[in-house]
Amino acid sequence: MRPMSELQLITMLTAIAIGGGLLTGQMGWCFFLAAAAWGIRQYGEFEQLRQWAKRPLKLPPNVSDSWYELAITPYRQLGRERQRTRATLARVREIIGVTEMIPDAVILLDEAGSIETMNSAARRLFNLKKEDIGLGLGSIVRSPDFAAFLRNDVAEAPLEFTSPLNPEQQLEARSFESESLRKLILVRDITSSNRLLTMRQQFVANVSHELRTPLTVVNGYLEAMEDPSASDELRLQLIGKFATPMSRMQALVEDLLLLTQLEAATDITEPRLISMTQVIKGAVDELQSLQRSPGQIIVRCESEQKVIGSEKELHSVCTNLLSNALRHSGSSDKIEISWADTKDNVRLTVADNGTGIPTEYIDRLTERFFRVDVSGAQARGGTGLGLAIVKHVLKRHDSELHIESTLNEGSKFYCEFRPAQEDRHLATENVV
Repeated sequence: MRPMSELQLITMLTAIAIGGGLLTGQMGWCFFLAAAAWGIRQYGEFEQLRQWAKRPLKLPPNVSDSWYELAITPYRQLGRERQRTRATLARVREIIGVTEMIPDAVILLDEAGSIETMNSAARRLFNLKKEDIGLGLGSIVRSPDFAAFLRNDVAEAPLEFTSPLNPEQQLEARSFESESLRKLILVRDITSSNRLLTMRQQFVANVSHELRTPLTVVNGYLEAMEDPSASDELRLQLIGKFATPMSRMQALVEDLLLLTQLEAATDITEPRLISMTQVIKGAVDELQSLQRSPGQIIVRCESEQKVIGSEKELHSVCTNLLSNALRHSGSSDKIEISWADTKDNVRLTVADNGTGIPTEYIDRLTERFFRVDVSGAQARGGTGLGLAIVKHVLKRHDSELHIESTLNEGSKFYCEFRPAQEDRHLATENVV
């Protein structure tokens, strides 16, 4: 309930003063007392507003109109500013939430280069902590190139530098300066992209190299055939020599196309129930001409388990593993391919007692065009893509290639598959 208005209060005090003066004959003292009462009343209301002014976010107290009007204006202005502040804070929180979703490091620096705020990616990338807010970023991240980049006031090209925490990690930093002289620093991990770029460059170089050799041979034969002094008999002999370089180029192109198809599609188009025993026997029959001695490849199929997948791709796995073993085995070295049950899966294994592989090269064997020239290996050749194809085929079949090897003692390549009985939702009438 609002108190009476000032006019009502003044009218009441005046009437009391006049009435008291008429009754007592002390008109002056009565008006003095009325004025004192008015002053005390005003002082009380002023004191209420003074206490309210210490915490002006709540509604002003119940005071007279003049004092209330004096307080309500700033109160309403404060309310509007408070609403604007809340809206701004909500937007700031939303922006901070967005920066937390960004996988790259986002760091805001003040004019002095000290950290004002950062996202979780920045804390992970540079091992920063909340306690580092207010400290200079250049003094925390120990990288001379990055520190010089932060000191540069002129916008320049992105900086690539090595992470001070992980020498194998490459980072890229960008800087954006605002009108308030604050700097927004964005840092991202480019290790993978650089590795992919290097692999792409190496891939183009390797393909060019692999095609150059047979093309040079073909070109040499053509030049010899175009020689006017060459006899017809020589030309006929040279025509027969075209088969080897042409077949090498054809094998390379076919392997490249197959590898591209495997990388482009992660799922098998039409999975079927496959008898690996038949696939293994078919691969061995295909490679009979590559064996250096009768019965060099030993087949040991101890399981009748079938798998779901692509017969053509699994055939490629067997032929590539076997041909790889043949190229690195002598005529007296035996190669065994087996299909056997394990505890939960079925294992395909190709083992040989050939030249073996140095330990430091094992992790790179599935790279495109990677070859190991081991002294004592009886054969070379191949496109250098066989194990890369095997890797991608196995990935499409929810498997992976494992390699065990000892130099000059032999190697073992194996992979495991889930038995087809666990995939009852697939039709089992189509058996390859």
